[in-house]
Amino acid sequence: MKKNKLVQGLIAALLLLSVLFVSTKTVLAEGQADALDATKVNITINKRIWDEGKTPTAILNTGETMNFGGTPLNGSEFTVYDVTAKYYELINNSDQKTAIQKIQTDAEPVAPTYATKVSAQTTAGAGQAAFSNLPVKNSDGKYNVYLFVETKTPNDITVTKRSVPIVVAMPIYKLDASQKPTDVVNTDIQLYPKNETAKDVKVLSNINNFTKVTVGNQEFRNVTTGDTLNYALTVNIPANIGDANAVTSFKINDKPSAGLALVADTVKVGSLIADTDYKINYANGGFTIDFTLTSAAVKALAGQKLQVTYDMKLTADVNPDQLQTNNASVVINGGSEQQITPPTPVGTGGYKFVKKDAQTGKVLKGAEFVVTNKDMNQFATFTKNPNGDYVFAAWTDDKTEATTKVTSGDDGSINVIGLTNGTYVLNETKTPSADYVLLKDGTITFDVVHGTYGTSKLEVKNTPKGLLPSTGGSGIYAFLIIGAAMMLGAYVWFKKSRTTAEV
Repeated sequence: MKKNKLVQGLIAALLLLSVLFVSTKTVLAEGQADALDATKVNITINKRIWDEGKTPTAILNTGETMNFGGTPLNGSEFTVYDVTAKYYELINNSDQKTAIQKIQTDAEPVAPTYATKVSAQTTAGAGQAAFSNLPVKNSDGKYNVYLFVETKTPNDITVTKRSVPIVVAMPIYKLDASQKPTDVVNTDIQLYPKNETAKDVKVLSNINNFTKVTVGNQEFRNVTTGDTLNYALTVNIPANIGDANAVTSFKINDKPSAGLALVADTVKVGSLIADTDYKINYANGGFTIDFTLTSAAVKALAGQKLQVTYDMKLTADVNPDQLQTNNASVVINGGSEQQITPPTPVGTGGYKFVKKDAQTGKVLKGAEFVVTNKDMNQFATFTKNPNGDYVFAAWTDDKTEATTKVTSGDDGSINVIGLTNGTYVLNETKTPSADYVLLKDGTITFDVVHGTYGTSKLEVKNTPKGLLPSTGGSGIYAFLIIGAAMMLGAYVWFKKSRTTAEV
């Protein structure tokens, strides 16, 4: 009897491994041992998860409490099945290892039809799920064989590699300090199945096209309202996405800030086909991708990475003093959103002007300008938003193409938005009226700095043309009347004087 137990313990020591990527993933003991004092055992699942590439290789599972590393994972459902009959059927013409490997293979991704469900538990607390009072033998007196399958993974984390099915054949013996089997039956078995997760990543793929700017501790890329921003989102697909009982919905959300909006018809979801493999809904400048879980192409992505690419632009009503971010998330089974770290934010700038009379300070309407770069060899074109702001569209090296002149409004104001940090020139092309002197090119320069738009206001002043003294007016008539009266008086006096002389 002792010899038999020794053999059983050795087999248990060899096969009592909780590993993710090798074939020997079982807790095992020979099912032909002598009678045991214990009739029930407790088996505790200690769920652990590792980041991609950090999952350890095969580690001997002693069946007792261990420091297995990893992070405890709550929310994983494990179901235990009775596979005793199938095990003995398989072992008749084979061996234990082959029989167990066959059951494990049959249990991926779901338990086989010959497996009889015993119970299910979900990991909690320190990532544990306890299965208490499992019978050591069945009613026929045979040692029971149990299959543990991870039937659901948490909704708040994407599991890219779930734990492999574990087969436990009774009875299990404890090991000593040197990992050799003892004669003591283990009635409180500890198992350590492994999971792996991978980080979803979002990047601005053409980030090097834009200047890096740092304000305080905030780094961003300086962009214009005419720039196209290329985004790439790499999402990890759940390993059990093909199991309808485990994954009932899988969605990707993109939620840009108010100053960003999707460029139409630019979303590409790997090699998947819209309306066949997924449906997409557009809202608030972003989108939601809802995967069709019955699609063969979607099922084939289980545990893989999927890249979603799309373009965005700043909106016409972007606030030049606010940085723009592009947030994304993944939602499994309608659970909480798994937020994806947004890429480096982007920011733009602008400037405010007011047109005035240089002498009176009166605001002037209708003055027209073009905006140029510092060297005055590039000319800005603009669109106009509902707020009356001039929104940068593009540069041209042909002044005649800069047809969208900026014009002072009723209150003399001109607001220009969507420019990157730098020095620009405001050249006047038309005065408010013919009574004002046209400003010479290069007279007005201004500096755009992100975050200062709200406090900027440059007064652009026109000087009235000079006036010559008046040559007419109501005052002249008085002089004419007085002059005529004086002439008349002189004539009368002359006549009288002549008459007196003749007498």
